[in-house]
Amino acid sequence: MAARADIVLDSFSPGTMTDLGIDHDQLTAGNPRIITCSITGYGEEGRDRDRPGLDALVAARTGLLYDQKGRRGTAMEYISGRPGPFPEFDAPAGLVRGADRPGPVFPRTPWPSVGATYLATFGLSAALRAREVTARGQRVTTSLLQGALAAVALNWQRVERPDSPLYWMWPIDSRSIEGIFECADGRWVHHWTLRPNWVLKAAESGDPTTVTIDTAYRDDPDRVSMEEDGLLLGIIKYPELAAAFRKFPADVWVKAAEVAGIGISIIRSPTEALSDPFFIADGCVAEVDDPEVGAIRHAGVLLDFSATPGAVSGPSPVSGQDTDEVLAEAHSAAPPSSGATVGDQPAGSAAAQANQLAYPLAGIRVLDLGLGVAGPFTGRMLADLGADVIKVNALYDSFWNGTHMGLGINRGKRSVSLNLKHDHGRAALKRLIAQADVVTTNWRPGAAARLGIDYETLRHQFPRLVFCNTRGYEKGPRSNLPGTDQNAAALTGTEWEDGACDAGNPPLWSRSNMGDTGNALLAATAITAALYHRDRTGEGQEVATAIVNAGLLHTSYAWVRSDGSPGDYVHVDGNQVGFTAYYRMYKAADDRWLFVAALSDDEQKQLLEVAGAVKSNDDGAVDGDTAASLADRIASRPAGEWAVLLDTAGVPAEIVDEQFCRTLFDDPEARERQLVAETYSGSVGRFEDPGLLVAVTPGGGTVQRGPCMCGEHTRGILLEHGYSDEEIDGLIAEGAVLDAPLQAQPL
Repeated sequence: MAARADIVLDSFSPGTMTDLGIDHDQLTAGNPRIITCSITGYGEEGRDRDRPGLDALVAARTGLLYDQKGRRGTAMEYISGRPGPFPEFDAPAGLVRGADRPGPVFPRTPWPSVGATYLATFGLSAALRAREVTARGQRVTTSLLQGALAAVALNWQRVERPDSPLYWMWPIDSRSIEGIFECADGRWVHHWTLRPNWVLKAAESGDPTTVTIDTAYRDDPDRVSMEEDGLLLGIIKYPELAAAFRKFPADVWVKAAEVAGIGISIIRSPTEALSDPFFIADGCVAEVDDPEVGAIRHAGVLLDFSATPGAVSGPSPVSGQDTDEVLAEAHSAAPPSSGATVGDQPAGSAAAQANQLAYPLAGIRVLDLGLGVAGPFTGRMLADLGADVIKVNALYDSFWNGTHMGLGINRGKRSVSLNLKHDHGRAALKRLIAQADVVTTNWRPGAAARLGIDYETLRHQFPRLVFCNTRGYEKGPRSNLPGTDQNAAALTGTEWEDGACDAGNPPLWSRSNMGDTGNALLAATAITAALYHRDRTGEGQEVATAIVNAGLLHTSYAWVRSDGSPGDYVHVDGNQVGFTAYYRMYKAADDRWLFVAALSDDEQKQLLEVAGAVKSNDDGAVDGDTAASLADRIASRPAGEWAVLLDTAGVPAEIVDEQFCRTLFDDPEARERQLVAETYSGSVGRFEDPGLLVAVTPGGGTVQRGPCMCGEHTRGILLEHGYSDEEIDGLIAEGAVLDAPLQAQPL
């Protein structure tokens, strides 16, 4: 079968494929164009390669479970050993979500697996493109560890000058006002971004739908800023805003927000999300006839392609249902040709060798016109696989580019700053587009068309162009509303399940949530797939996805019957420690937490025996008598002792390591494996953050440069595109462009 396959995917422990005689090197002997992809727990090399690669154990070992509520002062300050602003202030009662206890929180979303899913799919798309250019097979590798790093890619940073203006932002501080409020009918809503004066005026009115707002968020003098004073204002304002939201039902607040053009979404369960008629009409929720349970709905097509649209081809197959057909096909197929070619040249010829790529996306130029996080993070991921990414900034983007979010999303790029309201600024953009392979945006409907740079306008002039515009919502009535990570997490069920709302808890917006960054990784996957199609056919196309599509992927363990009744899937308990007595956290004698993941009967038997616990007839319930017995025994010894005992007995377990994010940046192995990157930023100096998260070989990946600052490379980029120095000086003088070169990195 592999001799005729394009891709072979495995998630075995390191070395298993070699032991079976089907690793990449052995498969390429019979199929030189094959692409293999391996997802492991911690990578194929390194001291942790043989640790058990289970999602919750990786989340424990990396301390990701401490990033659900957020870290006090923000993760960046915690990593640097600093308390963060206003250490004397605690959050008011009810503001910090998650189980009402100190310590880590277990979310329903398996964030390491979600991250690895995105990375592997993106890597495979890039590998297909590289194979099309080189006619050589490719090797894709990623891990649950790298998936966990993807989930915190913008939050785990260490910088030389953390007190630089603009850098610190409060949304990932555990004390921050994240915008979740309970309404008069007991339903919860997520309001983001915060407009407190509008909320208070709406609450005082008899009808919130009559209260409008006439300023954009950026221009609102009463907004909650993202800087230190914003954290304090949020702490002070929270009780007043919480009382305001309790005056009206959730659907009234949602309607009022639609009228005012701001973001408020009801926090729904996955069951409600999968019954949303707008999702169903869009196709991001699909209905299939499952052979075991009948008609059901689940996540549908999450990527849009104008020339090569996808479709859900059917339900999940019953295990082994196609064995005979597949084996018959394999036995009857002719052997593959050994004469792989690049164009009309043999793959090993000198002509073909000229087409070898330094990186999978080498030779691809991307214009990144994205805003916020979801758009620009797409460009960062494309840059990590070798694309030349030009960030097209507005003249006023210096603020956002200097924040910790702005720095994280703009690593690896060059920046040109253009005034697109100026005729000559738009003309400069058109000249850049003429030399680009890809244009990416995440603008609201109609914005690109008003500037004459929508796909319908550009495709006639540039038929090979790949154009990507990502959305907040599905294609439908919500399309014009402000779309954010938070609103999507509310609508798709992520916050409901991560907070254990079925157990009576409030919702939880996880600080490792991948709404924005997941949308970006979906977009990067769609773009690379479209480049593969273009290299085969010469045809460009428009691709798209949405933040709600990422949210539906995050809750894709969920399904509903066609009548809207929920399917059978596991939920987190109200104390947010796990799923069962054998797959959950326990607190040890030294107040450290231990996660055990005893899945098999033998592992469960060993766990009980080593702990000296008693099994009850409670079916292993997370809060049953078996769990109580285990909790009592584990509380008798420090976590380190239990870790040794359980390892020796072969019981998968890990200590929940709160310090991992601190030790990561000084870990020589992490640096050698490029799990962390050290670059330079003009605003904060030395800049360290999670590094390369997926490998595609033989080309590999690259951290090309540090985060670009607004207008840092304007002159050089314009010179590349045919402008003279004199012409550039004129553009600067008339306000069409901003040239803001920074001092070179110090030696």
